[in-house]
Amino acid sequence: MFATLPAWSRRLGQTILIVTLGLILADRLGPAAWTALPPMTTQLYTWALILGAFSLLLGVAHVTWVHLRRIQRGEAEWPMSLALVAGLLTVLILGMTAPTGTASPMLSFVFASVIAPGQGTLYALLAFYMAAAAYRMLRFGRDGGGWMLVGALLVILAQIPLTGQTVFAPLGPAVDWLVSTPIMAVLRGILLGVALITLLAGVRTGKQS
Repeated sequence: MFATLPAWSRRLGQTILIVTLGLILADRLGPAAWTALPPMTTQLYTWALILGAFSLLLGVAHVTWVHLRRIQRGEAEWPMSLALVAGLLTVLILGMTAPTGTASPMLSFVFASVIAPGQGTLYALLAFYMAAAAYRMLRFGRDGGGWMLVGALLVILAQIPLTGQTVFAPLGPAVDWLVSTPIMAVLRGILLGVALITLLAGVRTGKQS
């Protein structure tokens, strides 16, 4: 679909993207005397939220269409697709027909009985994947693996109520500083790198299309 777009439309989209990023960076990093930038960037954020909302609706419609076709064709694990579509329609109908909207008791019941347990199950399974990844990466045989393993175990044991309030209670301030300063700095660096990679991937995809 995007391959049929003319070249000028792709260049226009790239120009709008570059100008928008320039305005946001100027607002964030520029001097406080540039009072005309905050209203412009606020409007840009508003447009981004609107586009994100429409993208979310398109994503929901696409997921529903894919699973409906899977149910129609009787493909493998089609009952799971049926459960997903049924849950989606149930929440959508309850949210649109209830007088209180998302605060309706029935919708709260569905969330507490279906969605929240499902999220808890996914997080519980994620813990096993993280443990397997930690076993492979945080090993003493690797360069720096021993220090990473000791630091990870220290942070985990200091934040567990059973050990954090007894054995590791004196280390509480040190662990809080470790989490809020160096670990947070590394996390922000990772998020910045992911954002830059996503931006470059988007620009490259626009050029290829």
